[in-house]
Amino acid sequence: MTQHVSTGPASPVRVALFPDGPDLLLLNPDISESRWRGERVRAGLRPRIVLAGLTGVVLAVLSASSTTGFAAVFALGAGTLAVGASAFAGWRNATRVLTDHRHGPGSPCRLDRVRGEFFLRSRDLAEAGTAAARTLIAGVDELHRSPARAWIDPALLREVHRVVWETFCCLDRTRPARSLADDLAADPDSEAGELAAAARQAVDVIDDSLGEVVRHVDACLVLTRAWEAKLRQRELAALTDRTLAVLPGHAQTRRVAEAAEALPRAIFAHITAARDVTGAGAFPWEQPPSSWPQGRHALLHHGGTSLRGARSDEGLS
Repeated sequence: MTQHVSTGPASPVRVALFPDGPDLLLLNPDISESRWRGERVRAGLRPRIVLAGLTGVVLAVLSASSTTGFAAVFALGAGTLAVGASAFAGWRNATRVLTDHRHGPGSPCRLDRVRGEFFLRSRDLAEAGTAAARTLIAGVDELHRSPARAWIDPALLREVHRVVWETFCCLDRTRPARSLADDLAADPDSEAGELAAAARQAVDVIDDSLGEVVRHVDACLVLTRAWEAKLRQRELAALTDRTLAVLPGHAQTRRVAEAAEALPRAIFAHITAARDVTGAGAFPWEQPPSSWPQGRHALLHHGGTSLRGARSDEGLS
């Protein structure tokens, strides 16, 4: 098996803003990329944005044909401002068409008018009677963002997306049955209670099947996480090898240590020679240990051997 050059399809999960707060949404896998581009263009070319841009162009043309200096400057400035504002508003609407749905209940955008045409919200699915929707959406998002996706056929990721989408469509279709079961359960009539039990049993069968989808998607996540751990281990091993490769060798460090070993003897020879020339007297370590000041024993412990060796060399010389 070889690693794919492509990193796979982009995640079909988005975090979007709605009038009731932020929520996760899953995009419809049947919507092609060309159609999404068309929706972005349509959002960026809303009538009021186009009208503002045309107004700016008209003002700019009038400024070019105006004979009054102040009027020409004013018209040109207003026209430029209108064109710039409309261009910015169009760009903002186009880039946020999927993530900002705070349009108010009376003016939904094209993507919000029919539930499930372009996307499904986790909150809507949770209201259908199960808490697994957010888990599945998060699982699809993790699979599409995982470093392991470079080793997985992109068609498999698209298939996971489609299976989860079909699961949500089935779940959404149980909404009327769940509502009916709740209404029948609240009816004091015994026959209505039997109907409620039958409706609830039918819904439970569907929920069990959807629960299997959750378990299978979770198994996919377990596999990709295990491979991520392997990839991370391989990266750490490669990093360790590169780091250790630049360390100095034993011969080099031994050579440096041997060069440093001769330094105390050489310094001792110069210091004692200076003492003899100046007649400064003996050093404390040349006195009997009983006459040493407190703390000199540490000097003997750390460097006394070298100093005594240097002193012996001095005597031999």
